[in-house]
Amino acid sequence: MHDRGGETMADEVCVVRPALTVKQRNKDYYFEQPQESGVLEKLKSEARSQCECSVGRVLSGIQSRLPILNWLPSYSPKNSLLGDTISGTTVAIMHIPQGMAYALLASIPPICGMYMAFFPVLVYAFFGTSRHCSMGTFAVVCLMTGKVVNELATFEDTTNSDNLMNLNNTNSSSASEDVTFTGYTPVQVATTVAFMCGIWQIVLGMLQLGVLSVFLSDMLVSGFTTGAAIHVMTSQIKYIFGIKVARYNGPLKIIYTYRDMFGQLFESNPASMITSLITISVLVFNNEVLKPRLRKKTPVPIPIELIAVVLGTVASYFGDLNGNYDMRIVGKIPTGLPPPEAPPFDLIPRVVVDSFVITIVAYTVSYSMSKIFGKRHNYPVDATQELYALGISNIVGSFFSCAPIAASLSRSLIQESVGGVTQIASFICCGLMLLVLLFIGPVFETLPNCVLSSLIVVALKGMFMQFHDLNARWKISKIDSIIWISSFLGVVIVDIDYGLVIGIIVSLFVLLARNQKPVTARLGHIPNTDIYLDKDKYSASVEVPGVMIFQFSGSVHFANIEYFRNSLFEITRLDPNVIKNAKKAKLKQEEEEEERSKVKGETDPAVNGGLSKKSSKSNLDLLKSSKSVSIIIPDETVLILELSGMSSVDSSGAKFLAQLYKEYKEAGITLAFSQLSECSYETLERCGSLKTIDSLHIFHSIQDAVVKLVPVVKSSSSVRRGSSVNITNSSSPQHVVSSTAAPPSNEEYNTRL
Repeated sequence: MHDRGGETMADEVCVVRPALTVKQRNKDYYFEQPQESGVLEKLKSEARSQCECSVGRVLSGIQSRLPILNWLPSYSPKNSLLGDTISGTTVAIMHIPQGMAYALLASIPPICGMYMAFFPVLVYAFFGTSRHCSMGTFAVVCLMTGKVVNELATFEDTTNSDNLMNLNNTNSSSASEDVTFTGYTPVQVATTVAFMCGIWQIVLGMLQLGVLSVFLSDMLVSGFTTGAAIHVMTSQIKYIFGIKVARYNGPLKIIYTYRDMFGQLFESNPASMITSLITISVLVFNNEVLKPRLRKKTPVPIPIELIAVVLGTVASYFGDLNGNYDMRIVGKIPTGLPPPEAPPFDLIPRVVVDSFVITIVAYTVSYSMSKIFGKRHNYPVDATQELYALGISNIVGSFFSCAPIAASLSRSLIQESVGGVTQIASFICCGLMLLVLLFIGPVFETLPNCVLSSLIVVALKGMFMQFHDLNARWKISKIDSIIWISSFLGVVIVDIDYGLVIGIIVSLFVLLARNQKPVTARLGHIPNTDIYLDKDKYSASVEVPGVMIFQFSGSVHFANIEYFRNSLFEITRLDPNVIKNAKKAKLKQEEEEEERSKVKGETDPAVNGGLSKKSSKSNLDLLKSSKSVSIIIPDETVLILELSGMSSVDSSGAKFLAQLYKEYKEAGITLAFSQLSECSYETLERCGSLKTIDSLHIFHSIQDAVVKLVPVVKSSSSVRRGSSVNITNSSSPQHVVSSTAAPPSNEEYNTRL
């Protein structure tokens, strides 16, 4: 902004250049088509580059597959070791209660949760590109693993755990009395799932398919994880109330489970309920009252989960809660590291599909967290290498009684917030977990299961808060909200894996619907500028006399060409078939009048009047039979298609545009195209559409089309304050445009077509 004569003026933009078609633009500015190699040449080039061997290439390949070699040589203990030590210690403390608790979700012994905090985490520290993600147990992944375990495993202990009531009931509302004994232990099933997840992740990495995660939108993941949180909470209620509930599998299982729970509420264990109430109250008080206040003074949180576990273990040990009050406890925890044991490979065909679903969910969550930390701390995260890292971690972990792993949101945020800088924090965490596994594990044998369940339920608050995502998104986009709702209801009502598939299908339908019906508009001109805006939204825009401008903001392909045609005819009211029929009717009317005038004479008013009425009626009947659209037939009409939003066009779309050009030409209307992308122009050329479409009617911009196609436009003699507009049609058309002109009336366009 600047002052001129005491008035505040807008900054001016003045452009003088020839009006250009795309063909003329390419010629004047020396357009050169890049040379594209054929498929065979590309394969040869890729093979040569991959087979090329040099010291530098070998080192680069090793570093890309072992990212630790990129940052470890430059690691500064002085600047980073203290933060990594604090974060590693803090995360290790969190791993103990979370590992044992989330192992219950996977229906495997609690000690396996601590194995998952050691073996896969140690491997990921070498192969992962994220420096802040804390790998290990994750509630949703463990729950999905538990679903497979409950379907395929045989539970030995039939007195101390509900897992033993693994009743597969997919076709009726009551639990079956028959339990299928497969001969596989829960750990064997879980390790087979982990192994298969690792295989899937490595295969996806080799195929460079890390981009598959883009199909899981934020709304889909939010709705999916919120629905999974309902399942997680449901699976823990039986421990909190101390009741035994049969497990159901398949659609509507959550409804059957709650039906059984409500039927057994009067058989609840008072000791379990009181212990759970105390534990939940302490955790909530810490999270809602103490933690916000302490956060202002220190980034290191109170290890309230570990404190709850220790106090629960002590109370259970000295009070003999299992013997006196029949409270279920963790049970025997072995010391030392488990011997490596291969998972039962004959079980792989039965878990391959479930493993793929778990793979997609685990990778999406982990990679999303990695990207967040990578952007925040300015280091690259390789999607393909993340697949390799997770795959190798899962495969190694599967030989040491581990279920599939993923990044944990809570632990990762803590690892970053307390000062973690690199994966050295993971090495420190693994060192502390090794001490726990070797010496401290049996201490937690008397820990009540209801304490672990209380930890899980309180930790679900973050997932349940995602209901706010739905509320906020509903105000912005109801279509996006449908994705959230469908994912959530699919997970809750049907099942977890089915819910994910439902969410993906709905997301694809939404994507197709948006692509099939792009935004369309009729544009008007902002006088004395080269700006054209939606007439329904900008009252300052005016129509260029005799020119109709239609905007289509999307790709043109086989699925939306009918929508393109209908929108074009509806908005512009220029249907070439109707116009052709109307012109034929008019020509026929004129011929009949001329014939009658020859026979009966032109001076008889009665004859002429009768002829006029008859011809008008014939014309009206013809228009009605053609299409019920009110039309005006100008002597000459120009229709401009503004296609700057058309990023691509397929062969069907190219043929459609050529046919449209031909139809309007036959109707006596000049159809022009403006602002085509290079890709779209090349597609029209390859498909042969430019044999029908005159390349002189494809313009660089709308203004170029108006300047070139309006046959007679006199230069405006009035020059307004600080700006002018000059539209000519000489042998070398030029236009001068400034953005500060006052809008003239439509009468200032002194030509009619």
